[in-house]
Amino acid sequence: MLGLLLFSPSIVSIFDRGGEAVWFGVPVLLIYLFGAWAVLIGIAAILVIRRQKEALPPLELDGED
Repeated sequence: MLGLLLFSPSIVSIFDRGGEAVWFGVPVLLIYLFGAWAVLIGIAAILVIRRQKEALPPLELDGED
């Protein structure tokens, strides 16, 4: 849901200045797009790690038959 909000045309248009607005020589739109993408990947990674920590421990097999 956050991805839909971050990449909705109304939000992206705020940062789209036609290449006029630059930050350290990079258009602000590119900084926003890659920054939002990185934030979404970071959130996904945090959720996966947290879920793995909460998962049940693996079953231990004794190996005795």
